[in-house]
Amino acid sequence: MPMTAPAWMPPADPLTAAYTGYTRAHWTAAADRILDAARQRSTHGGAMVDFAAGPGAADAGAGSAIDRLEGFARTFLLAALRIAGDPDGVDGTAHLVTHYAEALRHAMAQRIWPALTDHSQATVEAASIAIALHLTRDTVWSALDDTTREGVHAWFAQARGTWCADNNHVLLGATLAAFNHAGGFAEGRDTVENALDRMDDWHRADGWYTDGDGRRFDHYNAFAFHWYPFFIDELMGAGFDDRRALHRERLAAFVDGYQHLFDAHCAPVFQGRSLIYRWATAAPFWMARREGLEVLHAGRTRRLTSGILKHFVDGGSLDSGVLSLGWQREPTPSMVQSYSGPGSPYWAAKGFLGLALPADDPIWAAAETPLQIEQEDVRRVLDGPRWLIDARRDDGIVRLHNFGSDGHPTRDDPLYRRLQFTSVTRPVPGGEVRDSDITIEGAAHRPALRASVGARGGAVTRALDAGGRHVLSQVVTKIVGTSVVHVARLSGCVGLPGRVSGAALVVEGGATEAGDDAPTAGAAGQTALAQCEGLTSVVHMLGAWAASPSVEPAAIPLAPEAVVVRVADGADALLCPTVRLGPLPAEVVVAWQTALSRASLAALEISDVAVHDDHVALTAGGERLAFRWSLAEPFPADAEAQRIRRP
Repeated sequence: MPMTAPAWMPPADPLTAAYTGYTRAHWTAAADRILDAARQRSTHGGAMVDFAAGPGAADAGAGSAIDRLEGFARTFLLAALRIAGDPDGVDGTAHLVTHYAEALRHAMAQRIWPALTDHSQATVEAASIAIALHLTRDTVWSALDDTTREGVHAWFAQARGTWCADNNHVLLGATLAAFNHAGGFAEGRDTVENALDRMDDWHRADGWYTDGDGRRFDHYNAFAFHWYPFFIDELMGAGFDDRRALHRERLAAFVDGYQHLFDAHCAPVFQGRSLIYRWATAAPFWMARREGLEVLHAGRTRRLTSGILKHFVDGGSLDSGVLSLGWQREPTPSMVQSYSGPGSPYWAAKGFLGLALPADDPIWAAAETPLQIEQEDVRRVLDGPRWLIDARRDDGIVRLHNFGSDGHPTRDDPLYRRLQFTSVTRPVPGGEVRDSDITIEGAAHRPALRASVGARGGAVTRALDAGGRHVLSQVVTKIVGTSVVHVARLSGCVGLPGRVSGAALVVEGGATEAGDDAPTAGAAGQTALAQCEGLTSVVHMLGAWAASPSVEPAAIPLAPEAVVVRVADGADALLCPTVRLGPLPAEVVVAWQTALSRASLAALEISDVAVHDDHVALTAGGERLAFRWSLAEPFPADAEAQRIRRP
């Protein structure tokens, strides 16, 4: 990745920004680069933006009315943040006010925006427009004539009483209702109260919300649950002060833990959907600053948020000014959801919330201070999603051990149902190869039945559908030195082949024909090792034993075969170290070691294995360890697909 600053960026500031070199001027330059690209692709008096017409945009329903509305709404939000921090136009925003006021007048006069109907993507975009108008009430909104304002209110009102997905989307209609309520156009309290109460149903712990019923934990906590409520609270006024206090309390708890999901280069952990929003992950840190919360020092906030933006700029995301449907410069189809179009990545605008703070806000003068991972190792439990963060100073990598996030209840999604995610790897797409897990070949993993997490590791129990056969998988993970030891008990697996695997490394621009026989970094016997750009990912089979309780369980030979599977992923390739296991008995205990590091790693020696009803004890590398299956309270059944709701 190019590490030199692009020519369109101002000079670095080594005094106040010793870690990133970024100042407010760098944020402004990045915002303006996106806005320039948007204006070049605007149509219909500026009220539509067709990113499908630009170079480098993937064709995902290119040029449709909703795609063009999405392109407008999300970049208007970015422009509004620029304007809000520079209301007098001192820093070059006067033309933005004129441009977007004219675009809104044209949209209302010509009625070119799609109607807000049941389960409508247009409602998602309308919520961004509402927040943008709220932020620019004294500039763009005040520049509109009464007819245009009435038209905007009437368009927003179409969402009232419509159906939406029963997840973060309940906050979208609430945002529109709050805007109309604040403007005196329509009473919106019932809709708003209902939506915020529904959001409360989903709060678990530490400021973490599940995105709908079940255990759908991901970056939408940053994109949505710690975004919309604060604008809703503002619009509803003093009567919502109690709600705002609660939202602030939860935001503070969330930010305190969420900061550790970014590595020493401020790359986010690659987990969950809508990762094409990139630096929208920075939004909650700016929101905490905007809400007056002191959970992070101003210098830490600046270093983290600027570092996130810099990570993506250095990776080429803004080389053309147009964001791809991917993680960096190139499109990555496997990480894109079906609802995404060419304008979708511009929810990245949320990460520019800091620009709404004026230029004289003290945060812009605060000297950057290091992240905790830059000073010491971090081990942090997040009880809400049942995650364990293991971030290490020596290599700057964040490893996220997952015991409680499942994603969509009826989909075995690689972005959710894996034992580990990291800031430098990404999951293998599709179902043929499964990284960072134990599995039966070809099996679908069902939602977690129960899970536990603690300071040293955690445990998760789930059912596997192995070609119609029910297999119960109980897995325990422990961090041991610089590697991880996993012990699993599989039941109902007689005659089925299994696999254990480590993290998949990304070979940028290295896609070749996929297959187990593709060139590998190293695989022999019980150990598979992949290497790429200084990273090493290893999986080592430690042993298998009879599952019946015994202080001297019989060892079971499973004829392990180590391979490194190469899988094409867009323009890239993924290398997944894997150990295949021969036909399994009806019930078996399996132990394996995984590691991801920038240094060489040695396989652990296992001895003195004892199998008990509720745990397995063994000695690994001279340390006695107990691996206990989760006995936590079972999770509620989560077998339904996405439900709908009418607030």
